[in-house]
Amino acid sequence: MNHIQQKNQSSAPRNQSFPFLSGVLALDLINTDIFLRGKRHDFLSSPKAAAEWWRQASELFPDRARVEDEAAITRWNPALLEELKRLRETLRRLFLALIEQQPLDAEDLAEFNRRLALGYHTVSLNETGEATSRYHTTEPATGAILLPLALSAFEVMTRYDRSRLHKCANERCIGLFYDTTRSATRHWCSPECMNRARSHQHYQQLKSQKVISAVTEEYYQ
Repeated sequence: MNHIQQKNQSSAPRNQSFPFLSGVLALDLINTDIFLRGKRHDFLSSPKAAAEWWRQASELFPDRARVEDEAAITRWNPALLEELKRLRETLRRLFLALIEQQPLDAEDLAEFNRRLALGYHTVSLNETGEATSRYHTTEPATGAILLPLALSAFEVMTRYDRSRLHKCANERCIGLFYDTTRSATRHWCSPECMNRARSHQHYQQLKSQKVISAVTEEYYQ
């Protein structure tokens, strides 16, 4: 199972309103809490917003893990939203530790493992008699959503090249992504973020030059 989306953003669902930038389902969850124009913005502002994000994410990652009867048992309510945000922050801390090559926090790891334990795998036969795998959850209230996200994170942590996990090079951004470029030289979560960072850097350089010029002019007067 591969939860990396290697295509560009044009492959995302129409009328996209969420930042699917990372190439990984679990990382895209983390990136629903980012900085926009210098201000922190949470895209999961309500159960309705979270449900729409999940719908779009499911279209963008059609091969993600799916829980049996997911649509029927899922209730997008404040309790599920709270658990989703809790998982988001746990994953953020774990992935930042991996990126910074720091030890994983034991409490965060235990919390993550509890999410992985929300379900189990079975094998059954489809209509044509072929064996197919299915996930089931022991916690219908939240597991149908949290388990696929935890499984996505599990795959990245255990099977992918950790050296390709990055935090956006823009110091004013907290976005995370997985670099799928052949040259492994991606530094930004998006071209827009790269442009904003370079514009800010250029502005700071001009500002610094003006200060230096003023000081030099005063010295020689």
